Amino acid sequence: MRHMAADFGIKGRTEEARQKYCDLIFEAYKSGLSIMEIARVTGSTKADYFYTVLRREGIFPPMSRGRSRKNNLPEQVADVFITKQFSFYMWCHVWGFDPVVVTDALQASAPPPGDEMADQIHRAFRRDFPDQYEKIFPISAITNQPIIRLKTGLLQPETKQVVSIAWSNTGQHFVASIYGEDDVEGIGRTRGEALKDMERVWWIHKGIIRLSDAIDRIMSDT
Repeated sequence: MRHMAADFGIKGRTEEARQKYCDLIFEAYKSGLSIMEIARVTGSTKADYFYTVLRREGIFPPMSRGRSRKNNLPEQVADVFITKQFSFYMWCHVWGFDPVVVTDALQASAPPPGDEMADQIHRAFRRDFPDQYEKIFPISAITNQPIIRLKTGLLQPETKQVVSIAWSNTGQHFVASIYGEDDVEGIGRTRGEALKDMERVWWIHKGIIRLSDAIDRIMSDT
């Protein structure tokens, strides 16, 4: 049974928003999105956070500790993992691939006909790194498959937002909010704390909106 996401120890409204985000990340993964796809549709530059959330949910077993073995990945492929700041071995781990088999498969310019494992590896690499895949493997037949990307226009521009900070007699704290964004609110003992809490909630809210849209798009295509 899935346990609740870990307590990140953040006061104010942030933890409530983060819990909702963690639940949605779990739902997105179960809906078929990979970790790198979740990062892409939320506009995140790194995928480590999503891996951590899912690992704490028990989705992935712990990685074996120790020094990583050297691999013979093509330089262009190795550069993708360096650029994305996501370990090659961690990528193999979340997909359930053997790193040696992956290395061999990505040496080829396209998955050999009839090699089901190589085909799965190339498809996974293409899903997670579509732009890089098309440059590295231009003759591969799987380059024309649809890609799920970050959708723009889902959120009001930050430059047009109206932020208010007021004292709550009921809660005995300051409340910071964004006009028109009912789910974005921060609280604190000072105006600065409330504003900082609201900024955290806004960052999480952006991920929730974008990820919810991606899940809806996946569901509508099935």
